[in-house]
Amino acid sequence: MSLTDPIPAPPSPIEAKVKAAAVGAGGSAAVITPAVVWMIDALWFNGDADPSVPLPLVGLVGLVVTGACAFGAGWWAKHTARPDLGRS
Repeated sequence: MSLTDPIPAPPSPIEAKVKAAAVGAGGSAAVITPAVVWMIDALWFNGDADPSVPLPLVGLVGLVVTGACAFGAGWWAKHTARPDLGRS
C-alpha cells in the first residue's frame, strides 16, 4: 500500500435486527429447545425407554424452535436507519 492509495471506508455497523436474531437463535438453542424437548418427552413419550424422544424428532424440534425464535427476535427488533445507502 502506497501513500497515494485511497483509504478504505470503515465497515458498516451490524444492524440491530441481525444482532437480535443472532441472540434469539443462540438463546433458544441453549434454553428453549431443551425445554420443548423435555415437554414433548413428558407429554407423549413418558420417558419409557432411553432415548425416549427419537433423535430425528429432537433435530426437527431444534430446527423449528431456533428458526422461530430467530425470526421473532429479528422481527420485533428496532430498525436501524441507514442514511449512508444513498437511496433517493
